Amino acid sequence: MKCYIIVENVQTYIIENVLMNLANLYANTEFVRGIQLFRKKGTTDSFLILFTNTPDIERFNYFVNYIEYPIGLENHSPFTRGFYRTDQIDKNYDFKNGDWIMVFISKTDKEYDNVHITNSSNRNFVFDFGGSVKALNLIEEKFELIATDIENYNHIIDIYPSKDFEQKNLKSWWKFW
Repeated sequence: MKCYIIVENVQTYIIENVLMNLANLYANTEFVRGIQLFRKKGTTDSFLILFTNTPDIERFNYFVNYIEYPIGLENHSPFTRGFYRTDQIDKNYDFKNGDWIMVFISKTDKEYDNVHITNSSNRNFVFDFGGSVKALNLIEEKFELIATDIENYNHIIDIYPSKDFEQKNLKSWWKFW
């Protein structure tokens, strides 16, 4: 796995809707074509999200943020953690250290347009969607790689943007016979 997102404390139909809306919002990118949703065996509210097409780090951060703050959904408070392999990051960001980074939303976040990143050295950063990365002098969260074994999850659904699905299922009028 090059990247994945763990989401807990959410119902299946809600995370499916959130991911479908995410796919439609970012339909102009290949990254949302084939979002794979898995539910942890023995649970009803713990999910693993994988991507058929690995998003770049910027889009991955947007996706983690969107899952936490989906449009039109009030009183939504999932536990969301994204994990991204540093060898997949093209730019030379200060947080690029170790094999993985952890992406999360700060408990004190009031701006909604950023994510926090912790690397394996437990250095914390704010990645804002205006393009800046700022190192923090405090450790809001220590790096903890939540290991995943796909065998511990059941596949629920593969999600594609609605436009892609509709185009796939369109048939010319002469092909109905």
